[in-house]
Amino acid sequence: MKGVWKDEEVKSLFKAVEDNKQAGKPTREAFETHAKKFGRKANSVRNYYYHELENLQSDLQRARRLEINLAEHKKNHFSKFSEEEKNNIICKIQEKLSQGYSVRKACLLLSGGDAKEMLRLQNKYRTNQAQPSNVIAFKKKQNSKITDADINGLFMGLVKLIKKTALEEAKQSLSDQTLQSNLTIRKLVTQIGEKQRELSFLKEDYLNLKKENAMLKKKLLFATCLKAKVLTEKNHQA
Repeated sequence: MKGVWKDEEVKSLFKAVEDNKQAGKPTREAFETHAKKFGRKANSVRNYYYHELENLQSDLQRARRLEINLAEHKKNHFSKFSEEEKNNIICKIQEKLSQGYSVRKACLLLSGGDAKEMLRLQNKYRTNQAQPSNVIAFKKKQNSKITDADINGLFMGLVKLIKKTALEEAKQSLSDQTLQSNLTIRKLVTQIGEKQRELSFLKEDYLNLKKENAMLKKKLLFATCLKAKVLTEKNHQA
């Protein structure tokens, strides 16, 4: 079942995240690689990773059993760039680009060799350079008049955007619900296993008590027979 995460797959995911961090690559790439390898959605892998990370932080015994070093999986809490800082960073990166450096190399130089800071600068630059996917392009004509065709085109664009957004939200919601259901099922399976072990112990106690009861019955019968024999001998002597 695709929704169920086995221990080996969990170990594989956390190992991929560790390898990416050590190589200075974004954690996002580890999610995407894992998703392709195991036939999952990258967003589902990301959601599961952070949810499971919280579970492992409160269940250190399981983390040790899975050989996961939680020190390698701490969330980064970066302070946000101010508008002035963002503009200054972008200008510096563009200056390096004009000198023939790649974005990655430029960010690494500006970060002073700090891989985490380099990723932070790189992501900020690329986010700023990327054109938002939810912006509908609308060219204004030279005569500054908006025609019915323009309005109709804008309206249809809005309809498509709303449909796309609703579909993405529905998919994400379904993915989150599936993940939560799988986690609930796993907890129930664990609880059933514990109840089965408890039942096994009770059954063993019952068999022991049954044997002990049988032995007590034999002792009582023997004592009764012995008492009857003593009384019979007394009556004969009398």
